[in-house]
Amino acid sequence: MRRAALLAVLPLLVCSCIGITFGPSSSSSSQDSGSSSSAGDDGGEGGASSVQGVDCGPDPDTGVVLCLGISSCPNLIVDQDLFPGCGFRVHSSPDVLDLECACFGQICPIGIATTCDQAFALMQDQSQYTVCMQVNEGRCTTQ
Repeated sequence: MRRAALLAVLPLLVCSCIGITFGPSSSSSSQDSGSSSSAGDDGGEGGASSVQGVDCGPDPDTGVVLCLGISSCPNLIVDQDLFPGCGFRVHSSPDVLDLECACFGQICPIGIATTCDQAFALMQDQSQYTVCMQVNEGRCTTQ
């Protein structure tokens, strides 16, 4: 039981070291004990079919909200050991699975997938280190 509690807290400690804290945000939904967020940035209608973020937090340098999980892929969580400061950027469309990392004050793409399997594959082929190398290539943004 103690090991499970430690494993649940460890990703939060890793995230707090780099400035992104995951958890309830100002747009948290009260339906899921504050662990979900309707942090869509597309201005969607927000009905029952809208995509929800799970364990979301803003990057302090850019303000971009990243989430460890997303409701359209309930069994897929961003591994904070391999991807600290990374997560899903929530869009209103369930067909857009946008994985991003906060890197040196910029947001860099892991990639965009249309299925949960594709999103999983994107994370298997990279790490936060390789994603953040894109800063030097000019492939990242501040928003």
